[in-house]
Amino acid sequence: MADASTRVVATTQIAHVSNGASIAAAAFSATIDTALTSTNCKNWPRCDVVLEYFPGSTTAATLLTIPLFRRDINIDSTADEAVPTSIAQAHYCGSFQLSASTSTGSHYMNITDIPLPGNTDCEFYISNALTNTIPAGWKLLVTPKTDVGATA
Repeated sequence: MADASTRVVATTQIAHVSNGASIAAAAFSATIDTALTSTNCKNWPRCDVVLEYFPGSTTAATLLTIPLFRRDINIDSTADEAVPTSIAQAHYCGSFQLSASTSTGSHYMNITDIPLPGNTDCEFYISNALTNTIPAGWKLLVTPKTDVGATA
């Protein structure tokens, strides 16, 4: 009997930001370590993004989200969308949610099934919607993935 199931297949995880600089409240991340290009994301229609976060102190019990934005670049090989700011925020992809009791130590949060722009390159940025600074050392890890159909 043929296997009629659909399976999710992922490729190698990309350290998009491997050692992020500190981000003040209401500011955006700036540094990208590894670009998401048609070379490493070409045949992958979506991705999962993991934020590895190391709070320097206990996080306040309010405003516990870190929004994620996608910026498309090299559109038609020439144009880039603007870097996200408080005014222009490109493509909102979701928010990483901290628990009300987030304290020091490593915390891993993920957003799944974010659409990738196809053959156009892209970058992800986070916004600090917390009431305190996001300390340096955070990471943003991207895993491109797709579905594969039934097999004989």
